[in-house]
Amino acid sequence: MDPLNKRFKAFISQLSSAEVIDGLKLPDEFTQSERADFMIENRRAIIELKSLEVDPEYKVHSELEKYKKRDEYPLFYGEMDVLKILKHLPEGEQIKNTMFYKISRSIERSFRKADKQIGATKEIFACPEAFGIMVLLNENISIFSPQLISYRVSQMLTKARKDGRPYYENIASVWFISENFALRSKKDVKLFPSIVIDGPSAANQRELTRIFEILQRDWAAFNGFPFCTINTKKISDADFISISEFDKEKKSFGPRHEIWNKQYGNNPYLRTVSDEALLCHGTKLLKFMAPGLMKDGIKIPYDQMSQFTKGFSDFLEEARFRGLDLKKMRDGTIINQ
Repeated sequence: MDPLNKRFKAFISQLSSAEVIDGLKLPDEFTQSERADFMIENRRAIIELKSLEVDPEYKVHSELEKYKKRDEYPLFYGEMDVLKILKHLPEGEQIKNTMFYKISRSIERSFRKADKQIGATKEIFACPEAFGIMVLLNENISIFSPQLISYRVSQMLTKARKDGRPYYENIASVWFISENFALRSKKDVKLFPSIVIDGPSAANQRELTRIFEILQRDWAAFNGFPFCTINTKKISDADFISISEFDKEKKSFGPRHEIWNKQYGNNPYLRTVSDEALLCHGTKLLKFMAPGLMKDGIKIPYDQMSQFTKGFSDFLEEARFRGLDLKKMRDGTIINQ
């Protein structure tokens, strides 16, 4: 399948009402002007396309590096959600806000540029009442989750000047399309997010609503994707799953720990125990396993060792889910229980 950016350009270009602005002859005074990418629906809507292409995840690791030597920083196994790490730090909320604005700067830059390009296009083609649409594509940057993008986009759309006018007055709505997450579903099918977020100027604009209904339906058909609609006021990452995790869950075979994690996910039997009891359980399992793990230690029967190992894998998966600090397993009150 072609890259998302290339596919979207091909999709818009083949619409019967579409005009590719770079292919139009412009008045001499506008030939050097920045402008949007497309006009559709007899110039009733102007579309500017932006792609999120630079992965800012390094900014998260750089920020966390400042705190790793602190006693409060948790010890954990495997990957840990950033928010679960930050809950252990006293200034976690402040650090989260700092990270959020650092990693979402590219979204803000896209807004600034798109607003200018759409505004210039309205002037060039004398269509000041046209709806300005910014399309935001995210093909493979995992840190840009649906919730993060929708939250930052909503902030940008509602940002106002001192006189109350929208700061980005040429952008009525944002349509963001993500192909690195899928909607959680009991069906064995990838449902990619295609989300429209309206700004204040788009409120009660039935014509704009109609345009988006057609665009989204036709976009799904163009890609051969199933099409379904959900109306919601809040986007939550709990409703989505990364494509990498989706593919892992659908695999019948794989590394043993992945199979165990999938089995535990289907039956999280440790979910009801307290944090303290869970850490105590993990400590006891580790003590049972320790002799068999030492070079000259006592050999534990294979079946018994396998049972301990599976149990400890379940413990680690539950601890990861909760964001527990495994350093507490070294606490005498935990070990000696």
